[in-house]
Amino acid sequence: MSVQSVLRPLHPSIRRTDADAAYNPALPLTTVTMGEAAWPKPFSLGIEYSPPARGPWTIVHVGMLMPEMHEIFVCAQACLRGVVLSAAEMNVQDRFSTITVTEEHFRDGRLEETMIEGATEILKTLPKLPKAVLLYTSCVHHFTGADVEWAMKVLADRFPEVTFIDAYMTPTFRKSEMPPDNKMRMQLYAGLRKLDAPKGGLLLAGALEPFGAESFFSKIAARAGVPFYELAGLERWDDYLAMANARVAVTINPAAKQAGELLEERCGMQHLRLVLSYDEAEIDRENARLAVALGLDPTDADYLSAAEVEKRAAREALAEAARVLGERPVAICQSATTRPLGLARRLLDAGIRVTDIFADGFLPADRADFYALKASHPALAVHPITTPEMRFAPRDAQMRPEREGLVAIGQKAAWFTGAKHMVNLIEGGPLWGHSGVAALATRLVRAAEHEADVAAVIRIKGYGCLGGTCESEAGWI
Repeated sequence: MSVQSVLRPLHPSIRRTDADAAYNPALPLTTVTMGEAAWPKPFSLGIEYSPPARGPWTIVHVGMLMPEMHEIFVCAQACLRGVVLSAAEMNVQDRFSTITVTEEHFRDGRLEETMIEGATEILKTLPKLPKAVLLYTSCVHHFTGADVEWAMKVLADRFPEVTFIDAYMTPTFRKSEMPPDNKMRMQLYAGLRKLDAPKGGLLLAGALEPFGAESFFSKIAARAGVPFYELAGLERWDDYLAMANARVAVTINPAAKQAGELLEERCGMQHLRLVLSYDEAEIDRENARLAVALGLDPTDADYLSAAEVEKRAAREALAEAARVLGERPVAICQSATTRPLGLARRLLDAGIRVTDIFADGFLPADRADFYALKASHPALAVHPITTPEMRFAPRDAQMRPEREGLVAIGQKAAWFTGAKHMVNLIEGGPLWGHSGVAALATRLVRAAEHEADVAAVIRIKGYGCLGGTCESEAGWI
């Protein structure tokens, strides 16, 4: 069988251009237009390629959001390499330990013993006991039926002053069970318990970057006269425990769904799933849902006036971005936002020339935007991210002259296009609502006006995480 026939894409809508053939005649690139794309997955996926854009967070980074906590990974040596590097890049080796699982532990039935005694030795050697331990078991523990629950109980009895929380290094389960990312975001809140007399408040759950006092969530909580809680940025365990006072838990990322469900079940909070959006009407609807949950009237004159001010600011920021960009192309990838099509539609409506979308598939929230773009911009190019053929996608502007001056929104879009201008954004970042649209438009202007050292930025894992080299000066845009 020829190489050509082995590597031929599976989806009938995938086409091969003359430029692609000249670049690498053996590997047709998997690219479709919006007019050709099928909902919700335009490409057939199998063996996957991982582009070297490392900004999305790993389970190490996510776990480190919990203050005064220590991570212990119990894994085979080969599996530990990646998580060790994540901890090293963050400069958090003092909060990170490993226990190596070997073949002898399987043969002798000592998986549980290794976990218990290894964790005990680690904790005894620390200068101070942590408030909590995230104990990461691996695929092999679950393949072999290791009694992880019993091992955790033994450790809890030995160290009653430490809260032990089960965490999971199980990438082989990411398509058959709850993905590790979802599981990790959920377990971040497993140390909370229902309070006898919660004081009330709003908790933004499952977000990776701090939204802060100027965010919509903080402001609407203040308008309702209740505290605003978020995990990102906390440094004290007591502040972590105080999050259990919240009455409403909001999640805005689909990967945080299980975190909200845990808070609803364990702490009695009302879980409100909001949808990240870039459309004015949809933003208004989602914000109104939260206002009602907090006891506010979204038809109140003051509330509507504040919303109008933010909408006007967003429109003006987008108009300025369109002016600065002119005819320069813009590419968007799914690592930058959970709504790449929604963002593309808003930018195109504002007169910004979006030419490329990089995504393996789309979430249900983008369905209306998918069909709207299919009708209004059928020539918009859609590229996969993980199909093996993308390993050979031409990244030089000489091969793709139409990409000259391109501004990429997201690291994977920057990698595949060879862009020198990039908005460094992960999962929508700490941006929400009309003010989030305005902030994104401002970032787009900055990216257009300043070149970034893209190679230096995208090699760092966990962009935006707290501590160490993750706060890359080259990635301030």
